Amino acid sequence: MYRRFVAVAVATLWIATIAGIATAHVRADMLGWDLGVFRDASRLLLAHQPLYDYGAQEHEHFEAFGRMFAVHYPYANPPIFAIETIPLALVPQVVAFAIVTAAGLASLFWASRRVTGGFDGALLAMLAYPTYLAVLAGQPIAVALALFTASYALVDRGAPVRAGLVASLLAYKPPLLLVLPFAFAIAPRARRALLGLAAGCAAQVAVCFVVAPRATLEFPSALGRISAYTETHFRDALSFTWRSFFALMMPDHRAAADALGAIAVVACGAIAIVAMVRARADLAKVFAIAVLATLACAWHCYPYDWVLLALPAWLLVPRVEVGPLARRTIAAAVLAPWAFVWLVEEQRKATGVAVHPALPALCAFAVWLVRSADQSRAAG
Repeated sequence: MYRRFVAVAVATLWIATIAGIATAHVRADMLGWDLGVFRDASRLLLAHQPLYDYGAQEHEHFEAFGRMFAVHYPYANPPIFAIETIPLALVPQVVAFAIVTAAGLASLFWASRRVTGGFDGALLAMLAYPTYLAVLAGQPIAVALALFTASYALVDRGAPVRAGLVASLLAYKPPLLLVLPFAFAIAPRARRALLGLAAGCAAQVAVCFVVAPRATLEFPSALGRISAYTETHFRDALSFTWRSFFALMMPDHRAAADALGAIAVVACGAIAIVAMVRARADLAKVFAIAVLATLACAWHCYPYDWVLLALPAWLLVPRVEVGPLARRTIAAAVLAPWAFVWLVEEQRKATGVAVHPALPALCAFAVWLVRSADQSRAAG
């Protein structure tokens, strides 16, 4: 009965979305707006143009689509991602969007099957706002979920070096590797994964210098410009971070908000490291904490990144004693993010300030999940 209900809910959500897009006469190439930015970057590389020049990026986007964003979305990834997405730049946007969507869904269902043995977890994830937004934006975060999952599975099978090589592919978005090296260093079975991670990252840097040396040298300085740009041009309601949490509460005191955000990030990181050390013999828990901390410690993190929460849920929820509290918590974790952005915008309209629920909710869920899994295992 449960599986049937979830399957019907997923079908209803996505059929309604497709019908809404069709009846609104939305142009097909308007889907995958983030994917469009990635393709712009790849075309700039192919044309030997500056990769991190905002003017060049905007011009390339207009040439490709005949329109501009209301606010320019700058390409913020390292050169390796622009290199990896060159094949998508050689086909029309609609075809590229179909490829990315198919790859994302395949990755989601593969990861669910690999961890849980079935597809129920993937279906449940498809009801969540992060997955919904990731698909429409053309974000490959479900592929990143598969990379985290494959890395965990390889360590579990006794192949840590290969696990590190797979994890190195997450370097397309460096914040995804913020916590994972600590997990590799802490878990005894995973320590050799650091060798594979270092080798994989070094190989990608070498590829970048061969293919795009100028962009590779510019990337470190571009990070500061991109960070400043996103803080001043993007909506904080769409930023699921401690930085945005304090910025929304203190809109006239940005420096203080940033300082408090940094303190919160460091605190979350320290708590996560202590938790991983305590659980170092429990590989599933170490990986789950690492993913939770990756999101809790991010300086820039958007709703679609929360697709990664599927992995700690798949790893630890089966170890939680199923009761009324557990069922309500899991349901809230899936449904609540749909309302987060709306709640922030409504508060800002009414009072000019807002309490962003994303990070408090994430931390509360993380504590509940890890502690419940501990207690259930101890009881068992």
